[in-house]
Amino acid sequence: LAVVGRRNAGKSTLINAWAEEERVIVSSIPGTTRDAVDVILEKDGRTLVVVDTAGVRRAKSFEDSIDFYSDARSHQAMRNADVVVLLIDATEKLSQIEKKLARYCTDHYKPVILGVNKWDLAKEADPHAFRRYLDDQIPGLSFAPLVCLSAKDKWQVDELIELAHELLEQTRKRVGTGELNRVLKKALEARSPSKDGDRVRIFYATQAEETPPTFVLFVNERRFMSKDYLRYLENRLREAFGFDEIPVRIHLRERTQKTLEERQQQK
Repeated sequence: LAVVGRRNAGKSTLINAWAEEERVIVSSIPGTTRDAVDVILEKDGRTLVVVDTAGVRRAKSFEDSIDFYSDARSHQAMRNADVVVLLIDATEKLSQIEKKLARYCTDHYKPVILGVNKWDLAKEADPHAFRRYLDDQIPGLSFAPLVCLSAKDKWQVDELIELAHELLEQTRKRVGTGELNRVLKKALEARSPSKDGDRVRIFYATQAEETPPTFVLFVNERRFMSKDYLRYLENRLREAFGFDEIPVRIHLRERTQKTLEERQQQK
């Protein structure tokens, strides 16, 4: 579980709240943690490795080579993590740093929990309004669950860990080919991928990998498949198979009807 965010968002305070002791240096000075720190926790009989990362800053703000190294270690921690907690300061506007971290997670298909820290200090804050604000600022994570919390007061901090385990279970789901193609058929009947005279055909699909759930669609022409339609299929797969809060990856492979018939004859 990698905990990432801008400097002084409360990452170390959160991990200390989980550990119930001072495991990581906590300070009001931004940038106190200069490297990724692994903390092993035992929660409800389960072992959890939490990585406290250095606060990510804009490249122009690097003061020395240590800052550059710390930033690289933060990205490495996200790549290696099963789940990422993107910690956001409720008292500050979203910056390019959070947007950059969000893009990194979406580009690498990482399950993400949006942890909005310092909620007790956000005057007259409304969770639903904040959710809409985040969806507008980082639309690529509109499926990610959101938790409002106060790491300092240890309020809602354990909710993050429970969610992390739930997301991990979602990434490990396996969908049968028959069931997958029945859902795909219904999605195609509800909305066709063809438009403007382009004849897009999706022959069948199969799940190739887990973590993240990766589906291969065999089509006649990849170039005619729009990004908008792929997002539509992703959402249908999430709804049908319980991937509600995690990223889903779709690969396209070209096949011709003749090739498919020949493969069937060989079988």
